Amino acid sequence: MKIDKNVPVPLYRQVQEVLEEKITSKQWEIGYQLPTEQELAEHFDVSTITVKRAVLELVSKGYLYRQSGKGTFVAGTTNELDINKLLVTTSVEDVESPHELLSFSMELMGDEVAGKFGLQSGAKVFKIKRLKIENGLPTHLEYSYLPFDKCPTLTPNDINNEFIYNILKKKFKISLGRARMFVKPFIADSEMAERLEIEAGTPIFEWEKFTYTKQGEVIEYSKFYVRPDKVTYYTEINFS
Repeated sequence: MKIDKNVPVPLYRQVQEVLEEKITSKQWEIGYQLPTEQELAEHFDVSTITVKRAVLELVSKGYLYRQSGKGTFVAGTTNELDINKLLVTTSVEDVESPHELLSFSMELMGDEVAGKFGLQSGAKVFKIKRLKIENGLPTHLEYSYLPFDKCPTLTPNDINNEFIYNILKKKFKISLGRARMFVKPFIADSEMAERLEIEAGTPIFEWEKFTYTKQGEVIEYSKFYVRPDKVTYYTEINFS
């Protein structure tokens, strides 16, 4: 397919269709490194801005992924994971949860985090930063907050490859009631991009989660920054 500047179809969309056809037809195999945006711009006789937009559209659809300092590559099949696994508060003891613990600290809540818990700023909180790993690849960066007074003896070893739900229930005997999740688009900053092995500015998802006790108190507040090219979340409704 050629780029036709005389038709009403936007140029970035035409470039996107050409690149997508090369991927779906297997002309470009999984792992293939695309030419640079400058090279593609010269090939199609369009601006690099046009090429960048086309590439980002394919990244958001899961066809491509970008690695900072390395380039853009054809993505493999994404993992499909049940969204309810992020929300479940019943036992998940038999499910592995591979994470890389990046930091573990006790801090004083600022106004933003304190507001999420319905508390006054200055209260103690555990801040946990972890990198979720799926099939050896980073899929999301996780920031979790737990009130110090509810789990004062929490240690980094407790959460090593473990669901926080399980620690709250098994070690601290906290009865969990429900969880709520909010999802919105986000643009990866430089730290997120480095951890997730993508380019800064890549569109990702921000998942904000509140976990409540059976008494209705917020016991955990988390934010997950999820790259869209490696994991597709789904939910299923059974009408029977």
